Order: sequence, then structure tokens, then C-alpha cells
Amino acid sequence: MAVSALGRGHTGEVNCILTKGLIPYVERHVGADGITPLLQATGRSREYLMAEYNWLPLSLVDQFVRLTMERMGESDPDQWGRRFADDFMDWKPSREERGWAGAYTLSLGSPRAVYADTLNMLLHQGWARFEIVSMGRRRASYRLTPNQGVPVPRWLCTWIRVVYERFPTNWGVPRARITEHRCAARGDDHCQWEVRWKNPSFGARFWAPAAGGIAASGVLGALLATTTALPWPVTAGLVALPALCGGTLGYALLQHHRRGHFQGLLKVQGDEILYSSLELEKKFRDLATKVEQLSLLSDLGAAVNATLDPERIYQQALDQLVHRMGYQGANLYLVDRERQRIVGHTGTGSSSAIEFEKIDLSLDPTKSVVAKVAVTGTPVLVEDIETTTEPADRALARALNVRSGVAVPLRVRGRVFGVIQAVSSRPHALAAGDIELLTAVANHVAMAVDRADSFQTIEDLSRGLEEKVRVRTEQLRAANEELQAAYRDLQATQMQLIHREKMASVGQLVAGVAHELNNPIGFVFSNVSTLDDFVKRLRAMLDAYRTVPLPDAEAERMQRHWAELKVDYALKYLDSMTQGIREGAERARKIVRDLRVFARSQDDVWQAVDLHEDLESSLTLLNHLLKDRITIHRKFGDVPPVECVRSQIDQVFLNLLANAAQAISDQGAITIETRRENGNAVVAISDTGPGIAPEIIGRIFDPFYTTKPVGEGTGLGLSISYEIVKKHGGHIRADNAPGGGATFTVSVPLSRSR
Repeated sequence: MAVSALGRGHTGEVNCILTKGLIPYVERHVGADGITPLLQATGRSREYLMAEYNWLPLSLVDQFVRLTMERMGESDPDQWGRRFADDFMDWKPSREERGWAGAYTLSLGSPRAVYADTLNMLLHQGWARFEIVSMGRRRASYRLTPNQGVPVPRWLCTWIRVVYERFPTNWGVPRARITEHRCAARGDDHCQWEVRWKNPSFGARFWAPAAGGIAASGVLGALLATTTALPWPVTAGLVALPALCGGTLGYALLQHHRRGHFQGLLKVQGDEILYSSLELEKKFRDLATKVEQLSLLSDLGAAVNATLDPERIYQQALDQLVHRMGYQGANLYLVDRERQRIVGHTGTGSSSAIEFEKIDLSLDPTKSVVAKVAVTGTPVLVEDIETTTEPADRALARALNVRSGVAVPLRVRGRVFGVIQAVSSRPHALAAGDIELLTAVANHVAMAVDRADSFQTIEDLSRGLEEKVRVRTEQLRAANEELQAAYRDLQATQMQLIHREKMASVGQLVAGVAHELNNPIGFVFSNVSTLDDFVKRLRAMLDAYRTVPLPDAEAERMQRHWAELKVDYALKYLDSMTQGIREGAERARKIVRDLRVFARSQDDVWQAVDLHEDLESSLTLLNHLLKDRITIHRKFGDVPPVECVRSQIDQVFLNLLANAAQAISDQGAITIETRRENGNAVVAISDTGPGIAPEIIGRIFDPFYTTKPVGEGTGLGLSISYEIVKKHGGHIRADNAPGGGATFTVSVPLSRSR
């Protein structure tokens, strides 16, 4: 014979029958306060563990038992399991500690019936497969095989064995004797027991009438044997009749007693079933309430998560508490850590004699309930403000028309920043269940506020980052522009240095050439006078010779020879030729002098310079560009000498006059005007060329910018001129003349600024 039962749908779980006996047993040994940390460690409430028809993970129950054993100072799981099982099987007057299983076992009528029907006891389903290996009248063998992956604690095996031992005691007979052959808690793959028990006897109600009937049958048989000679069948029937009547009466009395006991058991079982049904109905009501609360919480979550504005989140939460969840009033307090105060922020629903937003309380947990909640972070239920032992501010409560309430903390990242409070004007209007609901509401609000704060922080960081990126980009752009400008300046400076080196080399070369030319020019210039004197002497000698009388033949021959040599022609042009040599030598001397002035290498020597003389020197050097096609108009004003670096100012004038000459493609004129103006010497050079295009007039002083064909200009002339004038503390500008052409105006201070 092998009958088995396999747990369905609750693998690794045990039925609440175990915990309904376990929780009261632990409370009797460690006290109601002692069980609280055990419940917190397992994460389940007492109501949940004691509720009918709950299934609990075996690992959770085992954790609870181990913590209980530590609390009770018990280290032997066998001994603890036996004591718990004995307590479990004792009759309990409290329905909270009883289940329907006790009444059910008694209703079966006998220990054997219990052992044969043990598969329906629900003690093993969920975590193991239970099998009846054999079943006799007073003996049975069982096998219990744990489900795969489910570890079996030793105390549970002991508890089940002791429960099986105690079944016969319900009928007043001794405990059953159990022999354990295998144990899954000790390493075997299954548990196996052999159970032996005694069945209850019929009792005095049966045996007294039966014994009386048997005695009467004995007495009647003795009388009939001595007084009459009836046939033996009749005699036997008469003798057996009293015994049969006694047995029948005894059986009737036994059945009557059993019926009465059975009726009592039925009543007890009915009461237990009715109690369980009421508990189940209560549980369904609680479940419906939880479902409704979950729906309301879902709506609340959707409402508070639909906005990132903390004020709207607070208002949405309070409105949901009052208008959807049925609380009379709801209030929100915020913690001011800096001032160590807790202040009223907003309230909804209840009427009060004061303005809620003006409430300002100390953050002392002994002064008010909200302060205690804010400091300790623990929810507080006040059933009646007038009788509570909590630190209630009764004057404030009366002003707010509050008699009962629940306050829970608003916590973000472990820090309490506020308190939500549901209140009523009636005492005992709120209960412990409201703490759980309000805590869930507070969690939703705290998460929404945290999300809003995080979003705001991210938005602020993003804006700050964007601003930093913008500023950095602007800085990089400015730095890039500065770098480009510095690069251009460096290129310009480099080219200027190259140009200056070239100019210095040219200056040295020109100075050398001028020096070399100066000697022969001086020789020519000094010899012209001597030549003129010699010509005069020769002319006088010739005149003297011609006055000497000669014979006609000789005179004729001499005249003929005079004519052949064209002496008259030579004498006629000799003076003009001598004058021409003198003038050419003078011009050569002036050019050499101007070249020597231009080629001076003393660049940083500041000295008083006549600008008119410098302009004339520049015109002399540029004569090859001007002669025969460009007329120079001089409008020189009264300008005193200017303190400047002469070679640099010479270069400015040379560049401006060269550009003006090159701008005139055919015949034209250049006008040079000088004047004194506000302590400055002003030189304006105008030409009759085509002028400067408006789109490029702002760029003509940029380094390397030129409108000349490639190979004809470097783009440095005006740039160098601009820097020289700027170095002298002046300025230079370009304009288009009204009548055509361009005008460059140079203004430099008359004296150097120290």
C-alpha cells in the first residue's frame, strides 16, 4: 500500500496552521515587545502571519524560528521543536490560536482514522511529498520526501513527529510511539517513520450493561439447569438473551454518548468553520480595501508624477487624501533645519480657527507629534488627542479642530524633509491601517518630490553647463581670434623685420654706393670750376692768337683749319656744356645726399625733422615715377619741425607717394598739403587716380592685403606705414576725395610724448 500527496501551487511554502500556533507560543516566552524585532527582521506583520489561509515561504518561517531560538537561548532544534509541538497540540481557549484542524481530527472518531486521513491535514503540502507506505489497525509507516531545492530544518521534522505522537491523546489514550528510520534534515533524501498507537476502548458505558447482561445470563442458565428440563436450544436462547440485551443496551448507551460527543464536535467544528469563514470574509474585505487603496495610490502616483512642480505635487497629494481616500482633512508640514523649526505649509479639508500656513513649531520631539515624527522618522497614530500619551500640542489641535490623526514622515535619501498628516475632528476615527496607507502616500510624494528636485538639479546643471559651454566657446572664439590676430601680427612683424632687414641692407648698400659716388661726384664738381677757368684761359689765348697778324696765305690756311675744326661751334657750346656738367653734378650730389638720408640706420633716434624737406627728398627719390606725367602741387603750411624718427617718417611718405603715383595710370596730379592742427602736424597726400573701392577701404591697412597683381606688391607698405604712425602716437586714414581719387591723411604729434 502506497498513497501519496503532492503539494500543488505552493512549492517551498507552509500553511498558516503552523504560524497560528508559533506566534502565540513565541509571545508567551519572549513577550509582545520581544517579538517585534523578530517580525521586523522577517518583514511580515503579526496579522499577516496569523491570518487564515495564508501560505508562507518555509525559508521565512525557518528564519523566524532561528531568531526565536536565539532570543529564547535555545540551541537544540530537537528540544525546541518538541516543546513547540506539545504547546501546539494543547487545547487553546482563544480562537485566534486555534485552527479548524483540531476539531477536524476529533470528528474523525479515532486515532487510526486520523492517521489514515492525514493527507488532508495540509501539514505537509507545499514543501514535500507525503506518502503512506503501510497502514494497519495500530501501526502505520510514512515517507516524506522534500521537494527539489527545498532544505528541511530539523525543528520542522521534530515538530511533525511530535504532532503525530499527540494525535491519540485527543481520545485519552497514551501518545503514539514513533520510530525514525531516516531524516531529510540529517542528510537523507527523505524522512521515514513508523507509528504505533493504541485505539481507545468501548468504555464503561458499553462494558457495564454488557457485563450485567452476561451475569444475568449466567444466573439464568444455572436456574434453568436445576429447575426444568427444556430442550437445549431453548435453554441456550433463554440464557443468551440477558447477555444480548446487556450488550445491546451497552452499545446503545455508547452510541448515544458518541452521538452526543459527535454533536458537540460538530458544534465546535461549526463554530470553528464559522469563525474561519468570518475571518476569511474579513480578509476579503481587507483585500477589497487594499485593492481600492492600491487603485487610489495608483491614481495618486499618476497625479503627483504628472508634474515636476513640488507645490502641485503637495496639493495633488492632499486633495487625493481628502476627496478620494475619504479623510476629513490632510496637512503638510515642512522641516526648516536651519532654524530648527517645523512649519505649516498647506492644508486641505478641515476647517480651523487659525491660518495653517502661519503655524511655526519647534523641532523638539517632546513638544508636538509632527516634531516627533520629523525627528524620529517614525509614523505616529493619535486616536484621541485628549487622552493620548504622545507629545501632542493640544492647544494647536483644538484650534485646528483635530481630535485624532496619523502623521508620517516625508523622507528622501534617508533625510526627513516634511510630515504628512491625516486628521479628523472625531476621536478614534483613524486606526493602525491608516498608517500603512498614509506611509504609501508619503512614499509616492517623496519619490515625486525627489524626482522633481533631481530634474530641477539636472536642468540647473544643464543650463549651467550650457552657459559654461557658451562662455567657454566664446572664450575659445575670442582666444582663436586673438591667436589669429597674433599670428597675423607675427607674420606682419616677421615680414616687417624681413623688410626692415632688407631695407637696412639696402640702406647699407645705398649708403656705400652713395659714399662711393660722392667722391667722383665731388671730383667732377670741383674740377668743373677748374675746367671753366681753363676754358676761359684757352678762350683768352685763342683770342690773343687771332689778333696776331699773319701773312695772307697763313691767315687763310689758319682760317680754313679753324673752320674745319668748328672751333667757333665748340666755343659757342663749351660754356653751356660746362654749366650742364655743373648742374648734373649738383643734381647727383642732391640725390646722393637724399639717398644717404633715407638709408640712415639710426632707426630709433628721435630728432626734430622738417617734414617739407623729407617730402622733397621722397619726391626726388620717386622722380622716375613722376617725371613727364604727374604734376606735383605743393600746399605747404606753417609747420614747425616735428620730433620723430626721420628714416621711419621718410618711409611713410615714400610709401604714400609711391602708391599715389602708381594709382595714376596716365597723366595726373598729386597734391601735398601740410598744416598744423591741435598740436599735430597733418600731411594730406591726394591723387587723381580712381580712388579706393568702398568694400575694401576698411582693409587696406591689414598686413599682406594688396590690390596689385601678384609679384608687384607685398601688401606691407600701408601696414608698415600704419604701425610707424601709430608708434609715433599719431594716426593715418584713407578717404575717397569728392572729385575722384584718394586722400591719405597722416597726423603726428609735434613733440614726442615722454
